[in-house]
Amino acid sequence: MTKEQIRTGIKGNAMFSSMKTMAYSQLERLSGGRQALVGAALTRIMLGAIGLYYYLRDYFHRSFLWGPEGVWPWQNFTGPDNDAFSLYSLSKSETWFQLVFHAGAVIALLFMLGWKTRATTVLHYIFLWSLQHRNPVLLDGGDNATAIALVFFIFVDSGSRFSLDARLSRRKQVRPDAGSMRYRIGSLLHHAGLLAVILQVCTIYLVSGMYKVQGERWQNGTALYYILRVGEFGWPSVNHLIYEHATLVVAMTYATVFFQLAFSFLLLKRSLRPFAVTCGILLHLGIAVCMSGLITFSSTMIALELLIMGDEHYLRLADKVRKWVGKSDSLEPAAGAV
Repeated sequence: MTKEQIRTGIKGNAMFSSMKTMAYSQLERLSGGRQALVGAALTRIMLGAIGLYYYLRDYFHRSFLWGPEGVWPWQNFTGPDNDAFSLYSLSKSETWFQLVFHAGAVIALLFMLGWKTRATTVLHYIFLWSLQHRNPVLLDGGDNATAIALVFFIFVDSGSRFSLDARLSRRKQVRPDAGSMRYRIGSLLHHAGLLAVILQVCTIYLVSGMYKVQGERWQNGTALYYILRVGEFGWPSVNHLIYEHATLVVAMTYATVFFQLAFSFLLLKRSLRPFAVTCGILLHLGIAVCMSGLITFSSTMIALELLIMGDEHYLRLADKVRKWVGKSDSLEPAAGAV
C-alpha cells in the first residue's frame, strides 16, 4: 500500500468519524429536549378554534347542511363513490347526528384548551374528518390542510404551553424525566411531527407558486385583478381600492409568486424565518380580507406557519413587546403632565 493510499484512507476515516460524531450530536440534541413548543401550542389553539368555528358557524342550520336529511343527499354520502370513513355514516338517525355533532364541538373546544392533548388530537381529527366528508360542497381547501396537519400533530407535543395540561402539571409540580427513554422517543417523534407539518406548508407554497408561474395572467401581472373581481369571494367595498390601481396589482401579483417560490428557501436560514412567517401571515390576512369566503383556509395557513418559528423567536418578540409596553407606560405620566 502506497503512502498516498494510506493518507487517503486516514482522511476518509477522519471524515466518517466526524460525520458520525455530528450525527450523534444532532440525535442527542433532538432527543434530549423539545423545540418549538410555543409555536406548537399557538398552532393547536388556532386549529382548535377553526374546528370549533366549523361547528358554530352554521349551528342553527346544522340539520340542513350536515344532517341525514340535509342538502347533500344521503345516497351520495354513503354511495359507492364515497368510501371515506365518517362517524355520521354509521346511522341515519337524527339523534345520532345530533350526538356526534355536539360531541365533535366539545372535543374541538377541549383540543383548543389543551386538555388531554394527545387523546383530544386524535378525537378531534376523527370528528372533524367525519364532519367534512358529510358535505364536501362546503370545503374550501383549508379543511384538507387541517386534516393532514392533525395527523402529524398526534406526534407533536402541543400541550406543554398555554394548556390545561400544562397548568395541571405545574400545580402538581410534575416535571418530565428528560433522561428517560420514553421522553427521548417522544422528543424524536415531536420533532418528526414538526418537520412533517413544515414540509406540508412548504409543499403548499411551492406547488402553488409553480402552478402560478405557468399561468399567462400570472406572467403578465394581471391575475390579481381577475381574482379580486370574483363575485363569489370578493368584497366589493374593499377590493376596488386595489384592482383600480394597475401598478399595485402588478406588483402584488409578482410579489405573491416570488414569495411562494422563495418561502422554502427562506426557512433554510434561521434568522430569516420570522420574516418568512410574517410575509406568509400578511399574505393570508390579505386573502381573508379580500376573499372573505376563504377565511378558514387563510386561518389554517396562518396557524401552520406559527409552528415554523422557534421558541427563541417568540421570546425575543415577547421581550420587544414588553419593552414597548414599558416605554408606553413610562410616557403616560409625562403626557399627563403636559
